[in-house]
Amino acid sequence: MNEFVRPDLDVVTARLRRAADELAAIGGELSYGVLHRRGPGDAQAVSPSPHRPYRIASMTKSFTAAIMGSLENSGLNYDYPMYFMVPDLKGTAVGELTARECLTMGTGFAKDDPWADRMESMSTFDFLTFLQRPLIPIAEPGTGFEYCNLGYALLGLAAESVTGRTFPEMVTTEVTAPLQMTRTGFDVADFPDLVPGLRIDRYGGAHPLAPTRPGAFSPIGGMVSTVADICNWMNVHMDSLDSEASTAPGAWSHVLADNQQPRRPISVETSRHHTEEVHYGYGLMHRADSRFGTVLCHSGGYPGYGSHMRWFPDLDFGIVVLGNTTYYPAERIVRDAVDAGWLTATGRAEEIPDLGTDEPLVSATPVLARESVPAATHPLPSGPRTGRTVLGAVAATLNWDDAFADAHFAVNMDLDEPRAERRERTAEWVRENGVDMTRPVTVDDLTMEHRLLGSVAIAEGVTVTVRLDHLGDVQAITLSD
Repeated sequence: MNEFVRPDLDVVTARLRRAADELAAIGGELSYGVLHRRGPGDAQAVSPSPHRPYRIASMTKSFTAAIMGSLENSGLNYDYPMYFMVPDLKGTAVGELTARECLTMGTGFAKDDPWADRMESMSTFDFLTFLQRPLIPIAEPGTGFEYCNLGYALLGLAAESVTGRTFPEMVTTEVTAPLQMTRTGFDVADFPDLVPGLRIDRYGGAHPLAPTRPGAFSPIGGMVSTVADICNWMNVHMDSLDSEASTAPGAWSHVLADNQQPRRPISVETSRHHTEEVHYGYGLMHRADSRFGTVLCHSGGYPGYGSHMRWFPDLDFGIVVLGNTTYYPAERIVRDAVDAGWLTATGRAEEIPDLGTDEPLVSATPVLARESVPAATHPLPSGPRTGRTVLGAVAATLNWDDAFADAHFAVNMDLDEPRAERRERTAEWVRENGVDMTRPVTVDDLTMEHRLLGSVAIAEGVTVTVRLDHLGDVQAITLSD
């Protein structure tokens, strides 16, 4: 008997149902599932819409890691450099990276979500051409955690190179078909009933987004799936931790169990109720939670979608949430539901801030302290070129400059938010914050967190943060609240 307390799953389900109602109120759609297990191989999922297909975004990484585990079983060495598997990468900025560094987010390259999320359909030829360019790392590889999609695109490229097969074909024939995940795949053309992805503008208007097709970046987040299939995926993972009862065919039990181990430390998070040690495994986040024991999870964020899956092997249950708005905060929704269920189960339901009210969902156990492992123990020095780009982006944002945007915006920028909307939103922010537009932005106002991430102090407590992509172009501009 362990000391962990299983949350009240009726409360969990009620919170998820309420989140679905809130999303529906702005024109979105949310599907959720709660997986109940009475033991290995014995599971039942409860969901009101189990077969609605959504893009699952970066939850795809768990499937990519599974394929790599299969190749490792066949003799692939995770510690060989990438150019051993893809000869065209020799001499490039990524050629010496290893599969293990890519799997555990230790590539030394920076966070790249906005840019990478628009790259799915890139051809293999174009990807190889891109990789010949002078990409900018932020740290020595293997020295720290930095979430980076580029590494998972490289894994897909390597898998295709060593097998001669397409990545979607490998996942279908080796993973989803044997596990009878019949509503999971890569090509949106196979899912005519795909829940449409939506972009919500600053006024709450919903804009349908055209889905992308499979390509070189599909391994980072290109899959489509359903609540029912993801519940199956979570159940097989939990079964794999008990090899005698595993329902995974062949060597999959070993692969999936291995992928669930903590590999690269990220942080220690503390609230008034708990402490979590957070690691990245292979395609999964591993959280050692003082309330629940081991927790495995992964989120997904994509243009038009947001998702999260989380399972609790020590308590035999799991949760999945799939939403259809850009970067829908599915992880927060799941964590709030679990927190409320746990407080109820431990006799402290009165501590849930909004139970029984009409207020938006509020986290019951907010993180009060986060001790992060450094993103890199060997950061590379920032050069003047990227600092100038950050300063230029801030100046061009405050006093809108289309010429700068044409020259320095990455391809995702105008797709993520049309320029007219971006200009209008920025102008309103300037008015609300009383920004002095006559004051010049200088290097003295600039703080570079690393080579590709900088912020500029506009006034006391007022900042503009600029994130650059791997080539030093602007992929995101964030205005402080």
